[in-house]
Amino acid sequence: MAVEIPLQDLIEGAVKAGWEETEVLTAIIEVADNLMLAAGANAEVEALLYALKRKLE
Repeated sequence: MAVEIPLQDLIEGAVKAGWEETEVLTAIIEVADNLMLAAGANAEVEALLYALKRKLE
């Protein structure tokens, strides 16, 4: 509920601003996908840095 209600509000606001609901949902999915890709990349870099640090010790 902590995410669902603000997300519904976001969708409602975008529709009121003239977006089609499908456009809003597509944009949300794209943003979420980009955030997941970034999180995965960050985790990978952190793991590589940790391994490098352990190797240098």
